Amino acid sequence: MENRLKIFRTERNFSQAALAERLGVSRQTINAIEKGKYDPSLALAMKIAQLFDCAIETIFLFENNLQSGSTGGSMLDKLTAKASQVIALVQGNFTYDKWTLQAVRIIQFAQQEARRLGHNFVGTEQILLGLIAQDNGIAAKVLKSARVTLNEARVEVEKIIGKGSSFLQIQIPFTPRVKRVFELSLEQAHQLGHNYIDTEHLLMGLLLEGGGVGVQILKILGVDTNNLFHKVLEEISLGEVKLPSRGTTSNSNPIDFTSGVISARFCSLLSSWVESHQLGYVVNSNTGFQLFNGNIIAPHISFYSKEKLKQVPRIYPELSPDLVVEIKSAFEQLSTVQNKIFQFLEIGIGSVVLINPDERTVTVYIYEQDKKHIVNVLRDGDKLSFPELFGNWELEVSKLWVT
Repeated sequence: MENRLKIFRTERNFSQAALAERLGVSRQTINAIEKGKYDPSLALAMKIAQLFDCAIETIFLFENNLQSGSTGGSMLDKLTAKASQVIALVQGNFTYDKWTLQAVRIIQFAQQEARRLGHNFVGTEQILLGLIAQDNGIAAKVLKSARVTLNEARVEVEKIIGKGSSFLQIQIPFTPRVKRVFELSLEQAHQLGHNYIDTEHLLMGLLLEGGGVGVQILKILGVDTNNLFHKVLEEISLGEVKLPSRGTTSNSNPIDFTSGVISARFCSLLSSWVESHQLGYVVNSNTGFQLFNGNIIAPHISFYSKEKLKQVPRIYPELSPDLVVEIKSAFEQLSTVQNKIFQFLEIGIGSVVLINPDERTVTVYIYEQDKKHIVNVLRDGDKLSFPELFGNWELEVSKLWVT
């Protein structure tokens, strides 16, 4: 495998032994890499690139390997396949199934940005800069559409965190917030049925973590982070859910046994409260509501307040519910259900709930004008409530699950 390590080493007046000492490897390892007899791990390749302050591909010539037709796999493939090793190295036993090369480059760029400002840590702000700097990928597309530029973001980063000391480690570690971003990225990838981590998952993780400097900078630049999250989901959607043609009926897809039990349990608990307090009507997917164009939509669970539905119709209400609940089945991709949720919000339903038995989460979407919807993810230990609709009614999330 061809590389330029010897050229870079010579320009810095490093002997093989001196370079090996800086990298924490043997002189024989450096010699083998320079002669093309040994392909370094991703962790070592990143250390080398960081030491010489350049991109990995500047030193290791991926294209030559790709064109050689070698059946042993290119250096690019090997580095990408070993991407989880560098995460484990800097975080401690934190691994992913597979990182794309674009995702790896975000990490590398983030560490370069930390080094540029003299900081011995990589925070969410550097991850954001890495996301913005990418030319390709969903994250780059969404951030560009929000008019976020690298130069403007860099200025804000320096304003907030300033410059650090001149002493820098070769391997710059991640902050706890960045580790949480990675965890949320992995969680989002799994929910979407993806077996890889790419730029869009990292951006979603950054937005969901929400408390770091990265999100703070986005808000300073005038970005609505909730809307940005929805834009990411729209871009990675595996299938667009469209409202049915005029005069047709759209029922929620059949759900599995576990989801069916959850649906019945939720409907029963809510109905008991609503009926005892004479607040309105709770119905399941056996009925629905009629749109202005004659289409019938039948969510898993719907609630109509008495104030809104002043007279009970014999057939279908010609107005949307106050609340809709959808339960993800084992047969659906999460992105498909989320598209359905966005359709409900677009037609003006005030509150939409997505129950995901796979992840044991309850996601609440609150309608806001201009599609700037409020999103809140609840887990075991949290309580679901809608004071404006049901007063003091609360539901412990943990009581929904089938054990």
